[in-house]
Amino acid sequence: MRKKLLFLLPAVFVICSLRATTYYGTPSDYTSYFSLLQPGDSLLLEAGDYYDRMNLDDIVGTESAPIVISGPASGASAILYGDACCNTVSIERCAYLTISNLVLDGQDIPYIDAVKAEGTSGNWAHHITIENLLIIHHGGASLTVGISTKCPAWNWVIRHNTLIEPGVGLYLGNSDGTAPFVAGLVEYNLVLNPRRYCMQIKHQNVGTRDVAGMPTEAHTTIRYNVFSRDEGSDPDTPRPNLLVGAFPASGSGSDDYYEIYGNFLWQNPNEGLFQGTGNLAFYDNLLVNYYSNGWGVLSFPHNDFAPREVHYFHNTIYTTSYGIEMYNVDAAYEQNVTGNAIFAPIALQLDSDVNTDNNLLPDPPELITEFLQDPYSPLGQADYRPAPGYMQADPAIDLSLFTQYERYNRDFEGHLRDGGYYGAYLPSDELLWAPDLEIRPEVGLLPVSVLELYPAEKFYLRVHPNPVRGDFLSLSANIPTAGVLRLSLSDINGRILLTQSEEVAPGLWEGQVALSHLPKGYYFLSWTTESSHGSVKIIRN
Repeated sequence: MRKKLLFLLPAVFVICSLRATTYYGTPSDYTSYFSLLQPGDSLLLEAGDYYDRMNLDDIVGTESAPIVISGPASGASAILYGDACCNTVSIERCAYLTISNLVLDGQDIPYIDAVKAEGTSGNWAHHITIENLLIIHHGGASLTVGISTKCPAWNWVIRHNTLIEPGVGLYLGNSDGTAPFVAGLVEYNLVLNPRRYCMQIKHQNVGTRDVAGMPTEAHTTIRYNVFSRDEGSDPDTPRPNLLVGAFPASGSGSDDYYEIYGNFLWQNPNEGLFQGTGNLAFYDNLLVNYYSNGWGVLSFPHNDFAPREVHYFHNTIYTTSYGIEMYNVDAAYEQNVTGNAIFAPIALQLDSDVNTDNNLLPDPPELITEFLQDPYSPLGQADYRPAPGYMQADPAIDLSLFTQYERYNRDFEGHLRDGGYYGAYLPSDELLWAPDLEIRPEVGLLPVSVLELYPAEKFYLRVHPNPVRGDFLSLSANIPTAGVLRLSLSDINGRILLTQSEEVAPGLWEGQVALSHLPKGYYFLSWTTESSHGSVKIIRN
């Protein structure tokens, strides 16, 4: 049993209790504390520039006492810089470990990944949480990856991360099918303009699931992410925004499935938006691809594996090529395409074995402007909900086919379904989130204004859009008491670039911050009132 103590190490505070130890690390010392971390411990990194790689070997917490390594949750960041020698955050034989609140800057060095569970012999990594990371300058080569697993990996949670212009955003598994990624949760991530995939999960070979501790039956959930390839795609290596491969053909893992819902897949000039082999359920997703070569959804034999159980339902798809294509399927399994709203010159191209019934397929697809409220406005303003009097399903969609899936009876914004409408959205009084290139707000906690979500006695600030492409950042705040609202904008090194203050009255306050004089980059907006303070990361594209 560890004793209770309080002492100082060079530049690092250590606070211990009977249950856990919290270390406070600096750029010069933080790596020396990896070997000390025990279940329940935390290593909190101060803001600053870190040039020593985060090499994490044999760091194992427990289910009830995970180990946490984190940078500051607000204010200036802990920035880890890449080195040509190695991956920036390297994971080997780790479990019940959370890595959060860091900026990983690869300095555009080719072939170093930001976070990687290494492919070394005998390696594994399970119950790993990767959250609130900003990954930048990892596009030095098309095969440079933001978050990668090259060993057996299970029960990972990857959430609230922003990846800007990587070679590949998330690459989970190995290209030869020998490193299964199992029972994962990938949610609320933003991947912008990778050279290849926003995200890919590789296929799994027979026998690769026979790893001690790995679930034999599981499913991986991919939900509420924003994946865009609008700019920066490598035309010589066209890839879809999101691809999920096959499970083992037999034995352990062969009945696993992917559940993919609530995602916004935006633009791909050289390829399509989603490709999957199965088993999978793909529902309540919004897919938009204006490019002439850009298609929507594809299932066909991949890595010599024919599509098995595949369900595409309640998606809204707008493309200038085809909407959903599925061919050479395994007829021993069930494939369903139903309840979708598809606006495309070729809405469906399907094998005769595929069950397709009760989809909305307007002809010509330009009728989208009649069926949807405002599909052509810019991001952050477009509205893909049904126009009044349109999109009703007659007969109703049979939801009983899909009851095994977690949110089969909810729409893109979380409203309860009854099968009465096509597409990802139900009609509603208010648009809760206008799709944009930003981390999606939590579904079920989506404000129309800050006053409608938060109690009047508390201060809350909403920033939008984020990332911002124009010259102004819009703000709205709930002001509980009269006073002065002070705002400041700083770069990732903490250097203050501008400040402004304003007398505010109780209620809803709205304002703007001018960004026209600032280059593309990453900034922090901080606020202070008489009763609160905080900051938020801003991305200017």
